[in-house]
Amino acid sequence: MEVTLQRNLISSELSILQGVVEHRGTIPILSSILMETMPDRVRLTATDLDLTILTECAAVVHSEGRMTLESKIFQNLVGHLQSDEFSLRLDDDSVEMSSGRFTSRMSVVDPTEFPTVPSIEAKGDYSLPLDLLKLMLRRVEFAITKDDPKFQLNGALIKLLPGEIEVAATDGHRLAVVRAQAPAGEPPFQQQLFPRKLLTEFSRFSDESVVIGIDENHLGFWMGDRTLISRIVDLRFPQYEKVIVRDHPFKARVNRVELLSSLRRVSLMANEKAKGVRFAFDSSGELTLRSFGYDRGEAHEMLSVLYQGDSIEVSLNAAYVIDFLQVLDVETVEFQMKSSKNQTVLVPVDDDPRLEEYIYILMPMRV
Repeated sequence: MEVTLQRNLISSELSILQGVVEHRGTIPILSSILMETMPDRVRLTATDLDLTILTECAAVVHSEGRMTLESKIFQNLVGHLQSDEFSLRLDDDSVEMSSGRFTSRMSVVDPTEFPTVPSIEAKGDYSLPLDLLKLMLRRVEFAITKDDPKFQLNGALIKLLPGEIEVAATDGHRLAVVRAQAPAGEPPFQQQLFPRKLLTEFSRFSDESVVIGIDENHLGFWMGDRTLISRIVDLRFPQYEKVIVRDHPFKARVNRVELLSSLRRVSLMANEKAKGVRFAFDSSGELTLRSFGYDRGEAHEMLSVLYQGDSIEVSLNAAYVIDFLQVLDVETVEFQMKSSKNQTVLVPVDDDPRLEEYIYILMPMRV
């Protein structure tokens, strides 16, 4: 096998593959990528056995074949080349890489040891705008648990309904749900759990649309010349619909940037683990933020709000509120409350027009 490649073209594909390459795994072959020749192209594959990415790159193919390449070493070599063009030539158990006056030789593993790539075909033509899917995933990803042993909480639930898509994530203390209109077409599934790592991988892609398919064991996502395949996670997601409330009587609107800045200051004096902050809404139109749980002091700050209702005080995890505020690009957010013992609902005001609804629910802290 011998090919000639363009450094800038292969570099972008290698960056996409890095998300699933196992650099510290117990199976050495998973730290390599598989390169296979095609007419005027090469196909690159990386996998961690749960996620697989296949991508293509233009190439001059001098002789056909397939080879494995140690991913980290190969990417570093490509990144430090001075010439825009380089060649790879397989010679028994090593690969010679040459570019201008530079030459290197890398030991390689027999490509037959590379895991079998799942075979899945796109059924139908169901697709979504990729930027919409990425926006929706970003709006809920922060609510996924980071250390809960219950795997079903370590991902987001995606529902594909006729003409609509809904994405939800929860860690048991908070819930983020976002809905949007979806293009016409028969959805490949009604609902599936997307693991956290799968959500992260979508951020590496920048195509216009993503075609979605499914077979018995895998989900498939096609974005131009790139394919992402994920093993299906067969677990039940919590019935989050039961905690969604849209009719809380007390409502307060506050400037997002001002609230974010104030919370960051006040929460510095909160308990480091609980990050508890009291939100005291006064009927006169003032919000007082006060930290609690820190035995060496406290902090408080007042903000002006547009408030509807009786005076009320709720205690919330400041870090959870900050997570919500940071993913928004709106001027104003609205708090919806009933009492200090009920969940608090947060929604953006005048949100992205591509979204039908974005709702964030926080359980109160017991103090």
